[in-house]
Amino acid sequence: MALECSLSALAALDRDDLDAVQALLDACTKALLEPSLWYWALGLTVACALVGALLGMTKGRWLWGLLWGLALGPIGWIVVMLSASRQPLCPECAKPNPAGLKRCRHCGTDLALAATRSSRSRLRDASQSRNWK
Repeated sequence: MALECSLSALAALDRDDLDAVQALLDACTKALLEPSLWYWALGLTVACALVGALLGMTKGRWLWGLLWGLALGPIGWIVVMLSASRQPLCPECAKPNPAGLKRCRHCGTDLALAATRSSRSRLRDASQSRNWK
């Protein structure tokens, strides 16, 4: 009779019978060392890490997202989504853009030109466009 590792088998176990205790322990050890269980655990861990990396890419921190997803799974995803973005902000609309873009993907401003202008020139341009004196 093959034992199975379950809570009902543990509840029905006679703790004074050392052979029965050893048999249940062997059955539970065999169940925990089953390769298919470890394949599933490894697959889910890799999937959580990849999702964390994808979420981290939206914040400009893909490696950080990969590590949090690998370590904590879905809880790491929450940590990544609540973190601050490291993407540079547009000087005109203050929205994040991936590094290396030539134009802001939100307002279309030339980022290289806008970065060279001073804050005073941006204020002057804003005041002239709204007809302020």
